[in-house]
Amino acid sequence: MTEAFVIASLFLGLAVLLVPLANRLNLGSVLGYLIAGAFVGGILTWVAPMMGMDTDHLLEQLNHATEFGVVLMLFIIGLEIQPSHLWRMKTTILSAGGLQVSLTALLIMAVAMFGFKLSWQMGMAIGLTLALSSTAIIMSTLNEKGWQNTVGGKASFSALLFQDIAVIPIIAVIPLLAVSVPEATEHTAHGIDITAHLPTWLKPLVVVGAIVVVYVLSRYLINPLFDYIARARQKEIFTTAALGLVTLIAALMSLIGLSPALGVFVAGVILSESEYRHELEADIEPFKGLLLGVFFMTVGAAFNFALFAAEFGLIVGLTLGLIVLKASVLYVVGLVLKLQRVEHALFFLALAQGGEFAFVLLTLAVGNHVIDTSIADTLRIVVALSMAITPLLFLFYEKAVLAQMNKTEEKSRQADDIDESNRVIIAGVGRFGQIVARLLQYNQFGVTAIDNNPDMIDTLRKFGWKVFYGDATRMDLLHAAGIESATAMVIAMDDADKVVDLAAYLVKHHPDLKLFVRAKDRTIAYQLKHMGIESVYRETFESSATMGEQVLRHLGMRAYQAKRSKLRYQQEDEILVKQLAASYMEEDESGHVLRVQEQLDNLAQVLSNDQHVKQYSLGNDSGWDESTLIEDLGNKPQD
Repeated sequence: MTEAFVIASLFLGLAVLLVPLANRLNLGSVLGYLIAGAFVGGILTWVAPMMGMDTDHLLEQLNHATEFGVVLMLFIIGLEIQPSHLWRMKTTILSAGGLQVSLTALLIMAVAMFGFKLSWQMGMAIGLTLALSSTAIIMSTLNEKGWQNTVGGKASFSALLFQDIAVIPIIAVIPLLAVSVPEATEHTAHGIDITAHLPTWLKPLVVVGAIVVVYVLSRYLINPLFDYIARARQKEIFTTAALGLVTLIAALMSLIGLSPALGVFVAGVILSESEYRHELEADIEPFKGLLLGVFFMTVGAAFNFALFAAEFGLIVGLTLGLIVLKASVLYVVGLVLKLQRVEHALFFLALAQGGEFAFVLLTLAVGNHVIDTSIADTLRIVVALSMAITPLLFLFYEKAVLAQMNKTEEKSRQADDIDESNRVIIAGVGRFGQIVARLLQYNQFGVTAIDNNPDMIDTLRKFGWKVFYGDATRMDLLHAAGIESATAMVIAMDDADKVVDLAAYLVKHHPDLKLFVRAKDRTIAYQLKHMGIESVYRETFESSATMGEQVLRHLGMRAYQAKRSKLRYQQEDEILVKQLAASYMEEDESGHVLRVQEQLDNLAQVLSNDQHVKQYSLGNDSGWDESTLIEDLGNKPQD
């Protein structure tokens, strides 16, 4: 027990120290966990003999326990995949994942057979094992970086989805590749195996039968159970039931010698159409994050430094070879998918590593005498090393590839020749600028629209918009757009720094030009107000104030009172922004914070003292307050 507490303390302490540090260095949390685990493994290797600790046994037990993190992760992934959505994505899934897995497995099999003189059975098992990538690393990094909804992120998710599904037949195939009949045993890597004494040909049928049982349970029994629990209105019972469901299915898979993650993934997909999908996901999410972190630390802790040092050249060569081979296959798959350059690079760099399922498959292959133990030990280090390198590949993509490709694309596309001159120039026609442009055009006012996003321009042109490509901060482009004769300039670009720079230039060199400027947040509004620009529009200010007005009406406030309260708040807050602009630009942070607190207190007092904010009764009265409306208009009621 003491040894367990020592190891747990090392794990948690190093995770607390190293994971935040890795995030601050933009390396990602996964690499932080792997490094923390490697430190734990190194410390235990040095300290264990002196303390008489059986660290190998403890780490093995901990590794089995933390596989539950992968189980929970795949259950949540399954919950997010609705079969109807899966069917709509079938072409992308098959082309991105099917092509990648098959080509990678065949190439690795060929290398194993002809390069290392291994049997075709062993080569196929290794190829199928190493063809899989790390769902945990890729999805967590894509979410951290905000790339999950990009074209490259969606293509990566499609490939991972195929891989997760492909694990089911791979686990069924590996026992059939046995080069010798393993001795019957009642234990497997996942516990008791009731199929150990069955003929080899019968095991796949048992697997199919187990999946059918999972389907029936998930489809017809789970929803009534959760209906019953939901009526009890006890949150902890629902969480208990969610974890109990996962452990039950995991146990069923273990009994037939399969990976528990496969069963819960199938169950998650089935339950994705359930009305309780979001509740299940929310209940399991905290456990998943914690256990996945510990899982990656155990991967790092299990890193065999002695074998790595003894076979340094071979292992490094195999690791780099695996990454290059998989990246090359993914590059070809990206060409088939017709991905753009930036998205293409994300796709082939993201998936060029081994995955967490490799540890499960290698254990299965060794247990079935498909792969020798010494080869499996080497491959485990290769997979772990490739997983550790992956965050560095993401960092390389973000800092070098992505930045350089964006610059290259901007330089390679020449700015359009602007052949018109209008009273209004709009710089930036994204989600904000488009609304302004439409309103002006619908009222028969011509606008000259400029944007530097090629994808946005190509999309708008499909719908008949006339948009010119170019950087609106270039003075020659503004002159070509007729800046001297224009009466108004709308600055609605996404890049806040460019917004401020362009506004500053125009204030100085074109003081008579009326500027209407979008501010992404309050600090940008401070800078623009400090320049003397009056027409500054915070992009969410009007919509959020309108929502507040509707909430007041829902609570029973009369329509005019709610409207007046909204307008008064907007008026006072605009004055507040103008007043605080000076303190933001001239005072230090502490002084500005103090000034903000004082002004907000004053604003709250003004609003609470508004004579029109009265006590009101609850109800659905949506009429106008006639007396105050007439008073505000400056009229008196006629006798």
